[in-house]
Amino acid sequence: MWLSAEHFLFSVSWYSILFFIFLLAGIIIEGTQQLSNKSVRFIIIAAPVLFALKVALPFLQLLPVEMPASYKQPFQQPIAWLGGVLFISAALLIFHRLQEGNWGLYAVKKTQSLRSYFLLIVLMIPLLLWASMQKDFAAMYPRAKIITASLGADAKAWHYWLFELSYVSDFISIELFFRGFLMIVLGKLLGKQCILPIALFYFSIHLGKPMFEAISSFFGGIILGTISYRSKSIWGGWLVHVSIALLMELFGYLIRAA
Repeated sequence: MWLSAEHFLFSVSWYSILFFIFLLAGIIIEGTQQLSNKSVRFIIIAAPVLFALKVALPFLQLLPVEMPASYKQPFQQPIAWLGGVLFISAALLIFHRLQEGNWGLYAVKKTQSLRSYFLLIVLMIPLLLWASMQKDFAAMYPRAKIITASLGADAKAWHYWLFELSYVSDFISIELFFRGFLMIVLGKLLGKQCILPIALFYFSIHLGKPMFEAISSFFGGIILGTISYRSKSIWGGWLVHVSIALLMELFGYLIRAA
């Protein structure tokens, strides 16, 4: 389905307002006095718009080549994930150049220790097993089931691999944005008081997903935010994100096969 300019502008506006409300609410809850700071006001307006563009941009329509009709439905989301990585990376590179005076990305240095991240993954496994038994989980996962639904007998192994690898790549853009850009930039302006607002913003992008996933995203945002605030690295958070996402896919397949 081709996205009209009016629909695109509505989507960007809607997501921008939603993300802004949650980010601003977190800052108000923290009681920070920094809202009078021009840099803080710029970030709490620009960041929601930037992520809204990542969500709403019709990357499939922007492809320089026409995709076969049978592939458009199953691969629309993977193309959006890959496009989102390129878009967010490019936008943050430009921001880093303007703000820091050199080309780079925030918080991409090597994580010193992965122990706490592996502990989080292990602790999440029983909760994920419980969540996989819920109806709303089964309705969404595995996300790659859209390939079977769309291509049927024509689905190949590489279709599933491409889908899952694209899915994994999406977490790079998410971590670059939330635990990289926002955590570093707002951290300089608000200190530790940035963690709650960013977690609420992060929670807002999960609205509409299974209830357990949405609620746990807030607490996960607090935990990962606290760790990345100290480590100044996104890679541990990316590891947790990817591990949980792939476990959810795996449990989704197992539930469907049972």
